Amino acid sequence: MIQHKSLLSPAPLFDDALAVSAAPFDESCLDDLFEGAMVDPRPYQLRIASKAISAFEEHRADPFHELSASAASVLVESPTGSGKTVMGLGIAQWMQKHYGLSIGWVAMRRNLLQQAQEENLRRGFDVKLELISMFDKNPPKVDMLIVDEAQHDAASSMANLHCSVRPQYILGLTATPFRSDRVKLCFDTVIKDAGIHQLIQDDYLSRFHHFTIPEYTPEAVAEHYARSPLHWGKSIMFFHRRQQCDVAQTALAAHGIRSEVVTATSDRERQLSDFVAGRVQVLINMSILTEGFDCPDLQTVFCRPSSRACTIQMCGRVFRKHAAHPFKQIVQCRNTPHPILKTATAAEQYVWNGEMWRSLKMNREISKISTRTRQLIAGAEVKLPKLVAAARTSKPFWQQVRESF
Repeated sequence: MIQHKSLLSPAPLFDDALAVSAAPFDESCLDDLFEGAMVDPRPYQLRIASKAISAFEEHRADPFHELSASAASVLVESPTGSGKTVMGLGIAQWMQKHYGLSIGWVAMRRNLLQQAQEENLRRGFDVKLELISMFDKNPPKVDMLIVDEAQHDAASSMANLHCSVRPQYILGLTATPFRSDRVKLCFDTVIKDAGIHQLIQDDYLSRFHHFTIPEYTPEAVAEHYARSPLHWGKSIMFFHRRQQCDVAQTALAAHGIRSEVVTATSDRERQLSDFVAGRVQVLINMSILTEGFDCPDLQTVFCRPSSRACTIQMCGRVFRKHAAHPFKQIVQCRNTPHPILKTATAAEQYVWNGEMWRSLKMNREISKISTRTRQLIAGAEVKLPKLVAAARTSKPFWQQVRESF
């Protein structure tokens, strides 16, 4: 059996030219993280970045891998919208500043590379980055690779890239680690912190309303949108097959609603630009928009029935906060394998009853009352009748008989 971890094994010991002296990273260094960058780091971002740097530094001080915490490769798991790019740039900035490392930023898609570089310059990290496509045949040699959307890391293209570059450190960034457990085998250390539900509660990700429809067909989804286009606003629709995408687009067009079907061969740059500018109201796709597309003023995701991993990827598109839309919207069908409510709590829930949306707010209030009642019962002192109490404290009859022998 092939051990995937060998694909990401570190290169030989560091070159003397890179032996830049620096004090070990500890809590006293937290104030220096993100230094000079125009960003107010969130507590969990500081925790994640400091853990990653500490793991890398322990590996640096332990070239023969005698320490269990030593790590040349680290995977950061954090939800969409939590600022993985900022965390990656903060870690890169520290490693480059203190150890003189050359940094390569790797992604499958050019738009992800462009987004990372724009964030790097706009935020003032000013990290010297080599932008590397995962499919580059002659990638530049770098000391540290940062792999964006690292769930693709187990693919042969990443293995080939690693063999060509031979980095000393690898940092993976992903929002969907459970998509493939093989990915975790490729990294020495996996760092996790707050999940989607906690980040929503802490007001770092957007709150949302959840809508349940009876069936998820292109005709039904298009009809729901056409009833209230202003309510749903900028939306993304996900379907399983290209034919379903085309049917939905035709149905929307019949109501005068502009939409685009986004595929691997379509003019994505134009389509996304039109959507962001408001010239297109709806983007329709199968799965190509589950990653690498950020639109903070996106209002609604129509999420096709799917597994937990894919569902969280699709719904993750609307968790980025936007001042004009304090509540985002997620639409799923009744029989979906993974309702997003299993992952995060909605601010409001609605069900389509065939004529109108019925609010489940009353059920939520009943749940609060039920919770308080259970707490009162649990804290109440109960006195049992004497006969019942005696039966509860005495030994069972069969045990009394056995002990009599």
